[in-house]
Amino acid sequence: MDPTTTALDLARTYGYLFVFAFVFLETSMLFPLLPSEVVLPASAAIVVTSPSTLALFVLVATAGAVVGSVVCYELFSRAGEAAVDHRWVRVEESDADRARRWFRRWGRHSVLWGRVLPVLRSVVSIPAGLSGMNRVLFTGYTAVGALAFNAAVGGVVYAGAEASVYETALVVARERPVVVALLVLAGLVAVVAGYRGSTGDWRERWS
Repeated sequence: MDPTTTALDLARTYGYLFVFAFVFLETSMLFPLLPSEVVLPASAAIVVTSPSTLALFVLVATAGAVVGSVVCYELFSRAGEAAVDHRWVRVEESDADRARRWFRRWGRHSVLWGRVLPVLRSVVSIPAGLSGMNRVLFTGYTAVGALAFNAAVGGVVYAGAEASVYETALVVARERPVVVALLVLAGLVAVVAGYRGSTGDWRERWS
């Protein structure tokens, strides 16, 4: 049976429980069989029927992302590079390398805005854990970034748009640049605040 069809059947049967479990498994790197760009919007189309269900969808998906990301972070923080070859971890070496390069270039604040980008959204937890990034800062950045992505997915689905969240974002950027500029400014403020308020050991490089 097609994995996507199976996932959607589970979404219809278990609703928000499936949303939480799916996002947790994807972000924890324990069972990422399908990308959330495919399953999450389809799941939202099933469970989101009103503003209250939209809010619940966003909260549940964000909770799953935060818990899963912290599990992945802790695994790589404790086991180091060996975690890539762990039998329970499902991550391609190429994706892990891409995340390392990205993290080295852009730093810890990439955990915040990396949560809205394809592929990087899950694997950015790997270099964050390897580098010993401050746990509180990591969790905060993850929560804000995941909340933004899930709200965008849920909002696009609830609005009835047929385009993906990324295509919709491009349209909004063209039609409402002032709104986009304000959102970017808010993100920068969050990055600066997190950078200034972070404490603890920080290692920029690792072998």
